[in-house]
Amino acid sequence: MTSERKPVPSVTERLLSSGSQLPSLRRNGIFYVLLALFLYIIVVTRPQQTLVLSRMMEVPQIQRIPRNEDQRVEEIPKVEVKSKKLEQKPDWDTLDGIGFEFEENKPIVMDPRFYDMLKLPQCDLTKDKIPSKINIKEAMDQFQKCVRPIVERWRGDIKSMNTKFSETRPCEAAFKDMDVIPMTNLHETKWAILPHCREENIMVTIGIGHDTYGEERLNRTLPNTKFFGADPIIEPNRQLYTAFGKYFPFAIGKKPGFTKFRVLPNQNQKTRKYEFQDVTTIPFTYFLWDILGLKQIDIAWIDIEGGEFEFLDQFYRGGPMDEKGIVICQFNLEVHSKFNPPGAQVFHDFVFRILDDKRYIFTKVLNTDVGIHRMFFVNVEDEKCVRKFLQ
Repeated sequence: MTSERKPVPSVTERLLSSGSQLPSLRRNGIFYVLLALFLYIIVVTRPQQTLVLSRMMEVPQIQRIPRNEDQRVEEIPKVEVKSKKLEQKPDWDTLDGIGFEFEENKPIVMDPRFYDMLKLPQCDLTKDKIPSKINIKEAMDQFQKCVRPIVERWRGDIKSMNTKFSETRPCEAAFKDMDVIPMTNLHETKWAILPHCREENIMVTIGIGHDTYGEERLNRTLPNTKFFGADPIIEPNRQLYTAFGKYFPFAIGKKPGFTKFRVLPNQNQKTRKYEFQDVTTIPFTYFLWDILGLKQIDIAWIDIEGGEFEFLDQFYRGGPMDEKGIVICQFNLEVHSKFNPPGAQVFHDFVFRILDDKRYIFTKVLNTDVGIHRMFFVNVEDEKCVRKFLQ
């Protein structure tokens, strides 16, 4: 007898036969669908995350060379690198790189006279010293009697005045009691008279010319001195002069503006070749009075390669210096009519005006070339100058 098997009802038929189980099954179906979607996202994106993480965590591996006992590793030879000493560049630029070469710092040795000057009494310039070391009237008379007959031969003769002026040199024998001392520069000699009493001193250099040996000597000899220097060529004059004084980067003339001056550029140090350049110019009295605020200059050195002819007339009695009340007690002057031919006439007139004004006497005359003369002037008129330097 064969028994018949009843068919097994499907899941759907079971669910349909039981109405209470259908909502639960539907909820479970949605859950499984979401779970499958979540797993799919993880599976798809996991390789990319793994790649990023592996790159972030990647550590460079050191390649190890297998080494046997018999295998020798050649050593890399050591190479010694010699470091070149870097050259210190200067604080300025030059056209060809050949500029002023500064000396190494050396110990400063004071002139023995420096300590003697410190022991001098304080200046009292309100009264004369009796007896006076120099008889001013007698000194002027000797100067006029000696110099005037010589130069009168050249009145109106510009060429003779500019070529024979050194014939006045014998007249300086009359001024041996003035104690004129040399202040040697690198290329020339300046002159000075040291004060006979102690107070602040003012020194002005017009035309530095890359050479401050003389000023440095004076600074080591004369205590309590203020230095002011002007030159249109900034370097090396700025570095040289600011070591002991104040520097001004312009030329000194008669009018403000641009003037063609004969100057020594920094790059021409070795050749010493001067050139004519347009430079900024400040009037002579404006520089002394308005910029520096000076009324009395004890010592001045003027050497500007022909530019001096622009303001020589300001030394005349009743001129711009007198109008401002500016007094210069002593000054070195170098004239250069060779480089400024019209200056020959100016120099001719200047000599006779100095003799007529009877304010200055000049000595230490030196002719270095045709139309180039150096001389030293002393103010024998101003009372303060006389009391400070000549009494």
